[in-house]
Amino acid sequence: MRPIWSGHISFGLISIPISLSSAIESSERVSFRLVHRKDHSPIHYKKFCTKEDIEVPNDEIVRAYEVGDDEFAEVEKDELDKLATAEDDEQGAVEVLQFVDFASLNPLSFDHPYYVAPRKGGEKAYGVLREALVEAHRIGIARLQLRKRPTLAALIPGPRAIALESLRHFEELREPSHLPIPATTKKSAEVKMARLLVDQMSADGWNPADHPNTYQKALTKLLAARGRFSLKQRAEVARGAGSENVIDLMEALKKSLGQAKTRSRRPAARRAGAA
Repeated sequence: MRPIWSGHISFGLISIPISLSSAIESSERVSFRLVHRKDHSPIHYKKFCTKEDIEVPNDEIVRAYEVGDDEFAEVEKDELDKLATAEDDEQGAVEVLQFVDFASLNPLSFDHPYYVAPRKGGEKAYGVLREALVEAHRIGIARLQLRKRPTLAALIPGPRAIALESLRHFEELREPSHLPIPATTKKSAEVKMARLLVDQMSADGWNPADHPNTYQKALTKLLAARGRFSLKQRAEVARGAGSENVIDLMEALKKSLGQAKTRSRRPAARRAGAA
């Protein structure tokens, strides 16, 4: 795994040089390219001005935030960058704010998981921190600058590695108060029966390998039976005018010339009738 971020974990007077790597294998996600059904050419999106009906270059595009009903405020990119770096967070530092019980963290706050690995010289301190967290049954709440934005995160110890989970801010989570949720049920006979069922279905641990991605397997089987085509070759044909596409251009010209000759040989009356 290639690190995407390097810095250090700091808590108290301890500083551990570490790196972050994404814990998600993006190649395992199901993703598709949009192509034209007729000729399998890739579909591209262009940025158009709805008033002038013209394509707009990136240097003429700015962000706008809706501050009211159909009222927007324009914001430049450099202004957003200044806001992101205005915090007191030290660049390259995962600053541990406190250690808390894992149960106190709302799983709905989890945003993106990363693996934390020690860099040279930090191996011993890394191992000590991981073992201390495991024994204390605690996780670390920390903040850092990630992708130029101040980010709240949780340091979660695992059997081998420490994981860092970026967290959504509590303001982003909706309250379930508007949902039709019943009031707390007293310990009736049904609750006791449900508890017995929960105990019966409980296990010592959960093995995610017991629940493979069946959709991914079915999709792989489906795609294996389909024909193949090259988007790269079709893009080269579409460009056509380049020197490296002389053969494709010549072939297109020959076909066009043949079609023109065919049309010129048709009887005049037939051409007129067709018109």
